Amino acid sequence: MECSMSGNLEQFLQELSRGLSKTMVSVNKELTMRDRIKRSWSMRQCARFLNVSHQHLTKLAKDHEDFPAGNYVGRERVFTLKELMHIRALLAGTGKRPYEYLAWRKPEDALPVISFASQKGGTAKSLSAAHFAQYLSLHYGMRVGIMDADPQSTITLYFVGGEEMPAMPDENTPTMVDFAGLFQTTEDLPFTDYDAPTLDTFFKKTSWPGVRLLPAHGETSEGEIQIARILRADIPGKRFYRFLKDAIDRWRDGHVPVTKPNELMSDGKVDRSKLDAALVETLDCIIIDYQPALTLFQLNNVIASSSLIIPQTMKGFDIATLSTFVTGLLTMLRHIFANERLDIGAGANMLLPTIVQRTNEQDLKQVSNLLENCPDEVLPVFYLRSDAISNASDVYQSVYEYEPDTPGKKKGINRFIDNADAVNDAIVSRLWPGLERGYADAWMEDFYDFGEDAE
Repeated sequence: MECSMSGNLEQFLQELSRGLSKTMVSVNKELTMRDRIKRSWSMRQCARFLNVSHQHLTKLAKDHEDFPAGNYVGRERVFTLKELMHIRALLAGTGKRPYEYLAWRKPEDALPVISFASQKGGTAKSLSAAHFAQYLSLHYGMRVGIMDADPQSTITLYFVGGEEMPAMPDENTPTMVDFAGLFQTTEDLPFTDYDAPTLDTFFKKTSWPGVRLLPAHGETSEGEIQIARILRADIPGKRFYRFLKDAIDRWRDGHVPVTKPNELMSDGKVDRSKLDAALVETLDCIIIDYQPALTLFQLNNVIASSSLIIPQTMKGFDIATLSTFVTGLLTMLRHIFANERLDIGAGANMLLPTIVQRTNEQDLKQVSNLLENCPDEVLPVFYLRSDAISNASDVYQSVYEYEPDTPGKKKGINRFIDNADAVNDAIVSRLWPGLERGYADAWMEDFYDFGEDAE
């Protein structure tokens, strides 16, 4: 009877999976993947991304023959992501401070590995990670590697559709489990330590210049099974929690930054071949989107990270869940430190309040209490609840790439973009002090003044 039930369940899941793949829920996703990043940005918007005045950028466009032509929407001149990166290279090659336009890692710089982690779903974790990655690309021209550790593949959906991944990944697509070397590929060892060039092939180009993705799919959940298998093998000198860290370190050591931002021009023009090569030469940071669970595989993400960001909603029950997550993680780390002292989380670590209702006294009180009790650990800038984000999410887009089709939607999206810019600016101020743009300070001045007025 048990065998029959097992067969019925397997058949049920197979048929359900097949049916779901054919339903209309996939229509928006497929449309988005075909038309990924079709939007463009005005001269004024590009100037803001580049942190230069509109007048300065307009003059550069007039004076330099290599300035991208762009397109015209009505009387407004607009530019694509690729053209924006070209403008960055042009500014870096002609300006006195090239790293202001391309904030690329130098050979002596550490590689930041930033994990967005939580124990429960619904905290805007993947949304926060995706928007942060895109913010770094838009505002700094950074080369960002995104690792999706969540079998639900949410952050993968935000970036799939690029030239190396035109469709959603399948079971043959390498994931973080492959990158960490948790699968056995030879009879000699129960794991696989890939070399740096092989590891680099696991990152797939996206539609965002310089942003590459290590995607997730259902088989990402096998990480836990593979770690259990490796633990049973009891390999001398091989720690189960270090597989991802060791793999990232091997990749990093094989991909030291070489090209400088002011070395991308030839004969007074941006050399596209040099720029394209530099965009995949290395990464300036890695962002990991953690599965909402505290498991041995997810512990690998924490151990590999230089910074941990915990997005968290502010309801009473959510705070209790957060407390359980923090206590559990601390217990696991202390157990590891009792046997091996690791330099992990040496960068900035922070709690990011999310989906906070501006008119909800309980939410605001929770934020206030956290800021009072742990001011250094909690970001004073946070994501407010917004109905506008659902418009972009419906078509699997971030607010940075979504183009509203009504004035009402546009107003809501622009408000959320201001909020996202402020949150991301606050994170940047802690991870790369001195690179912040002032968006966080402006948001805090507005928000906390609002709070005083409300009283």
